[in-house]
Amino acid sequence: MFLRDLMLLFALMFIAPWRSRTRRHIQRLWHRYETPASPGPRVVVHAVSLGEVNAAGRFVRSMVDLGLNVICSTTTSSGGQRSRELHKDLVQIDWPLDISFCCKKWLDAVHPDVLVLVELEVWPTMIKLARERGIPVIVVNGRLSDRSFRKASQAKSILRDGYGNLTHVYAQSDADLSRFRSMGVATQNSSSRPNLKWERDPLDHSALEALRDSLRLDPEKPVIVFGSSAPEEHELFASCFTDDVQIVVAPRRPEWFEHAFRIFPNARLRTDRDSVGPCIVLNTLGELESVYAISDLVVMGRSFGDRHGSDPMAPAAVGKPVLIGPNFDDFESAVKTLRDAGGLRVVSSQSLPGVVSDLMADPKGLAEIGNLAFNAAMSARGVAAELAQEIMDQTQPPRRDRGGAEEKEEGMHRNALNTSAIRRDHEQS
Repeated sequence: MFLRDLMLLFALMFIAPWRSRTRRHIQRLWHRYETPASPGPRVVVHAVSLGEVNAAGRFVRSMVDLGLNVICSTTTSSGGQRSRELHKDLVQIDWPLDISFCCKKWLDAVHPDVLVLVELEVWPTMIKLARERGIPVIVVNGRLSDRSFRKASQAKSILRDGYGNLTHVYAQSDADLSRFRSMGVATQNSSSRPNLKWERDPLDHSALEALRDSLRLDPEKPVIVFGSSAPEEHELFASCFTDDVQIVVAPRRPEWFEHAFRIFPNARLRTDRDSVGPCIVLNTLGELESVYAISDLVVMGRSFGDRHGSDPMAPAAVGKPVLIGPNFDDFESAVKTLRDAGGLRVVSSQSLPGVVSDLMADPKGLAEIGNLAFNAAMSARGVAAELAQEIMDQTQPPRRDRGGAEEKEEGMHRNALNTSAIRRDHEQS
């Protein structure tokens, strides 16, 4: 662990002068973590960035409904902003750097009874220290793409403390499950569940109408959304524009907004409340999933270059037909599910404009594809509540056998939770 600390500190110091994001990470070395005292078992849900926060939204609310004391943790600023929007009633904290003294300071301040990691960016130091304190560390919606698996395998000795100490992994597909086990997660400590991203709250139709009005969309023209686009795709996507459609392009990163604005004909920014026109650059964070719901067709970005794809599940979950390019390494399972169901098509760069044109000329066929996508998403409904109950069970004493040994273990578990709560309340009073 000491060697790993030195390696990470060296990397931060070496990169910091050139990257503002890394400078922010260094500032977290001296960060103070504070959480208010509150009753009940404390579950920290860590979602790295905006995508993971959105995926875990329903799951977090399901745990709150069960009476768990949920604290939300994030790494990125966009993830933190989105988490505060979704969970205004919950405590929000930053995740520490994966350096031993930072993790110890965080654990001493937060006193979690359970740590839940969404999808998983491996934090070997935090995971090892938490397990040494008897804190379960659980991965939900676990994803380990083939590309990530190859990289992780090259650093298996460094990441062993991360994967090997996980209490349980709920992988989002059998393929992900197999890769987690290959990285050292025990078979008995791992299983697969449907992807949390299929879970969506019921659509608020009045809110969607308000969104459509605020975007100043023509109700007589269909809408195509190019979601999570990258700069090298913008010219291709712009070539799909015709006078009888409206386009919303949502670049994946804020620094790409300006590029999209320059490339798309007569484009206007979402934040420009006075302009009108059929091409909108969505230069806001947190709105894309709602915009999917008012579209007629969704084209997934970062799949027509070499960036390994974007997640097609959000548009499918609101019943929208999806097109995706040939490069989707990071989302193979979701693409296969939707493709097999008939709700998604894989297209090449050369064929994209023609496929878009043909689909837009057939509204009935377009709607049928959207229904197939929605039906595929519906098959996973209920997974958020199921996983929330699994986390709830981790805060309860064992109940397999009411005999002496299990009864003694139950008493020890109860005393540990009570002692943790008393210590936490005392230190924060």
